[in-house]
Amino acid sequence: MTKVASAAATRWHGVFVATIELDNRGLQPPEPMVRILAALKDLADGDELFAHMDREPMLLYPELERRGFTWDFAEGADGYSLTVRRASE
Repeated sequence: MTKVASAAATRWHGVFVATIELDNRGLQPPEPMVRILAALKDLADGDELFAHMDREPMLLYPELERRGFTWDFAEGADGYSLTVRRASE
């Protein structure tokens, strides 16, 4: 089953902010990490990536930090989610 990414733009304080959404549920490692890193190439300042996950991506965190991103990982009613943003300077 192919997991399709979606993108949406919202206006926040007069600025359009894009969110890239990935559904990584049901994928085996390292595919979720590979998909997230590939999508981050298109992430502009102020935008965010939201990924549905089956598990916490512990090996991804050092790579996100190295590339200048921050993240939030949460457990919700629909499983796990990871939100990634470019770190503020």
